[in-house]
Parts: sequence; C-alpha cells; structure tokens
Amino acid sequence: MPKTLSQITLFTMGKTNLEKRILKAHTESPNADTTIQYLVAVLIRQCLCVSDFAGICNDLIREILLFAEPTEVLRKFCPLFCNAFENEKEWDQVLKRFYKNSKQIHRYNNRLGDSKRYLLEKTTPIEALEGQQYKILSTFEDAMGKVHTWSLRDADPNSSATKIDSVLELMSSLTIFEKDNVRRFVKLENSEIDNCTRDIKIRKGKIVEATDLVKELQPEMGVSPEADLDDLTEEEKLEIVKLLLPEGIVLTDTRMEELKEDSANDSDINSPEKPIAATAPKAESISGSTVSAVKGPPKAETKKPAAQKPMALSATEKSPYVDYKKPKSKKQKQVESQAELFKKTPEGKRASRKRKKK
Repeated sequence: MPKTLSQITLFTMGKTNLEKRILKAHTESPNADTTIQYLVAVLIRQCLCVSDFAGICNDLIREILLFAEPTEVLRKFCPLFCNAFENEKEWDQVLKRFYKNSKQIHRYNNRLGDSKRYLLEKTTPIEALEGQQYKILSTFEDAMGKVHTWSLRDADPNSSATKIDSVLELMSSLTIFEKDNVRRFVKLENSEIDNCTRDIKIRKGKIVEATDLVKELQPEMGVSPEADLDDLTEEEKLEIVKLLLPEGIVLTDTRMEELKEDSANDSDINSPEKPIAATAPKAESISGSTVSAVKGPPKAETKKPAAQKPMALSATEKSPYVDYKKPKSKKQKQVESQAELFKKTPEGKRASRKRKKK
C-alpha cells in the first residue's frame, strides 16, 4: 500500500522536494481526492507563511480537474485552484464538468467563505521581517474530542485573526491527516502567533552575524534549505542537532540510559556483592535518533552535616541547690520561745545591753 504524505512533510518540506513528493505519491496511488487535499494543505501553508509555494504542481492540478472523475471532494475544493488555469476556456470547461449550473457554482463558492479570498492574497515579504521568525501555534480537537497542538513555522506575523480563523477552519475540513485512524484536525480551539527568533552570537568560538548564520551552517553540513531530512543518515541528523544546540548542552540518548539502569538493577539482584571499583562513572554514549538535551556540568554532591557533640550544661540549666535542714523538735521550740519571752523582760533587756557593750 502506498505511503500517504504526513503533515510534517506537507508543512515543513521545501517547495522543490515537496512537489516531487506529491507527484510521486499521485503516481503510486492516483487518488484524485487525496492529491487535491494535499494541494489544499499547500495553499493553506502558502497563505499563512512567508515562504513562496506559488505554481506548485499546476500541471497536475489541471490534469486532475480536466480529466478525473468528478467527486464531491473535487467539487468542494475546485474553486480554490482557478489560478492554476491561464486559459479561461479550460477553466470554463472545468466548471461545466463539476457543476450543473451557475447556482451550484455560487453555492460551493459560498461554502468556502472568506478562505478563498485569503488563500489568493499575497503575504508579507521575507525582507520586511528583518530577520525575525514567527510561528503559528494552534490547538485542535480530533474526532475523539482529544486536544492536540500544531505548530506552523515561517508564519506571517501580519496575518489577522479573521484570516487565521477562516483558513484553519478550511483545514479542519481536510480528511487526509489521521493518527491511529482518527482524524486530527476536526475543530479549531485556539491559535496564536509567537516570535521564535534565535539570536545566536557566537558559534564554535567565532562571532557569527545573523545574516551569515545559515550560510555557515549549510556548507559545513552539506545541507541545502530544501534538503529532505528523510534522505539523511542518523549520523548526519545528529550532527545537525549538535550544531543547533547552545553551548554547554550535551546530547544524551535517553533510551540507552534506561537500558543501563535496567541492566544495573538486574545485576544488583543477581549478584550478592558488588565491588566498589564497579561504581566508576561511565562515558555518555550517543546513538539513535531520539536524544535529549541536558546540561554538561554534573551536580555537586551535597555533604551531610556532621553530628554535633553534646555540650556541658550551663549554670542556668543545672539543678538548683537545695539547703536541707533538720526539723526542730518540740523541746527546742519551747526553749526558743522562752528565750524570746525573756528578752522582752527588764532583766532580759539589761542582759542584751551588756552583751552589746562587750
């Protein structure tokens, strides 16, 4: 079964290679309904982006609309491709093939709404952006009601909200984008334009001007602006990713790290003792196309604070001194009482004065 073109191919590949892919897909599987939806997706991309895709597959469009069996899908999107026909007689022939009368033509034109007008408008020239890059970030519901995001790079920052809403509404009518047999773009929820410009100043220790950045990267990698990523080897893809990463970022294969952890856990269970020398750090390995970016310098080990020794108790924390006295007997209390009474008598007062004089 021929492989259908994915949304990544249709919305990221350059004009030359994309045209080759569409022609090849139609040759392998001459399904006019599918091919015409590919070309509608290209029109949407051209309408929302600053890239130029004008005139792509015009010969194929004329061939389909002039000779393919009329279907509801072709009848629905036919008005969008009037610019592919320079000869008015051919376009009139197409209208007669797909529509019974002028009322039906107007009805299908009205169904397209403002999207047809926006698709034929010119976008902002790349020179007017002054090196700034933008993307449209949108949220859609699929046929199962699940929400997913979709990003379109090289976006035109001057696109109005009405234009984006109308054009993405047209995209929700396409049935070629599926995941696990579920339609992807069914209902538009949110959409915004973000500035995604990368301001790279230094590359490999050398100062890089913004205008020369692309020119320096392409000869080094041997990749043209319209290069097909599917034709590159895994090593070439990794090299491209390395060049685009900021300084101080290291690539690590997350799948290999998980395998190492699993194998280490298995070895710990099977072997009763583990030598200390086996805990030496291993070098990072890079393989495969799935990689993650992690910062280079390792985290410093945190040392546990030493246990504090108990200090001697201060004077305030010690137990207070208790002066213990033996209780007085009854006889002693009587003697002391008599002595106090004697001091109050005249004789006792005289005796007290005599003791003081001595």
